[in-house]
Amino acid sequence: MSDEIIIKRAVLHVLDIGSTMPLLSKGDIEITEELSEYISKHIRKVIEDPNTKKAQFIESENPMYILVEALSEENFLTMTSNMANNLFELMLKHVDIPSADMLCCIFEEAGRDYLGILKMNYKSAFTHWVDNSEEGNINTIIRHKTLLPLEGQRIDECALIDLSDYGLRILEKKYEINGEKEFYLSQYYLKCKSQLSTNAKLKILDKVSKDINKKYFDEDFEKAIQIKKAVTECLEENEVIQIDNIAQKVYDKNIDIRNEYVEEISKAGLQEKEIVIPEKIVEKKFSVQKIKTDTGIEVNFPLEYADRSDKIEFINNPDGTISILIKNVEKIINR
Repeated sequence: MSDEIIIKRAVLHVLDIGSTMPLLSKGDIEITEELSEYISKHIRKVIEDPNTKKAQFIESENPMYILVEALSEENFLTMTSNMANNLFELMLKHVDIPSADMLCCIFEEAGRDYLGILKMNYKSAFTHWVDNSEEGNINTIIRHKTLLPLEGQRIDECALIDLSDYGLRILEKKYEINGEKEFYLSQYYLKCKSQLSTNAKLKILDKVSKDINKKYFDEDFEKAIQIKKAVTECLEENEVIQIDNIAQKVYDKNIDIRNEYVEEISKAGLQEKEIVIPEKIVEKKFSVQKIKTDTGIEVNFPLEYADRSDKIEFINNPDGTISILIKNVEKIINR
């Protein structure tokens, strides 16, 4: 997405579980050009992250929904302080949830206003420390445990809430809650029902494809290439992955396997018949084919070369082994 992000208001609340209370800010952050760019870049990363999930509040007696619904620029500090208090109480009950600074902001993107809740978990790093003694300054190195994520780093936890329809986009991690690893941010804090992320959908597609290939085709690498090619062709034709279309292209001659493929994807939790894939992910996940032999040799090549015998050829030998012939190489680079 290329729409500019405009930061309208922002506040930073300190949620350090080493303290008995959160340190709530009584005033806004001054939005300088540098700080606006820092916040905007983190928000953009969340929007574009394939692990970000769309979600909707479960509205029945939901404290966070009530606070968000009542939010305005006039009561921004009060409402975000209440939100920070709620999260801090949850963190005290479940000590596995890491300490963080909670940055809340109202921002505009593509003509719509959003509330951003960025839980900026502390990073640990070394820095210098000047100790003033009677002999003079003594410079040393200490570990600083409360550093915020750098501009180029990805934050682990965030919620972006559309203030017109209260739809959410969530980026979260699992932490131990009552002995089980859970997505506490969506389940216990925001109390919302989330969809699968793009990455989660692709993992289901990949796992089912591998399982079917192993079950019926003895992990045939050509069948794996065929599936990936079917996905890229589908994206070129329709700009989305259509599950039925993939099944048709790959298992056209075997209706039973085709039906099983679609059914297993649904059983795994992917109910949608179409998956929208951002262009960046298409380039990253579907442009290259990786294969590994039982002798430990790995070969990566552009997927478009799979049908080009002038670039790479897979030769079935009489003894049942396979030879890989890489052709027309002008230069080999050592990496």
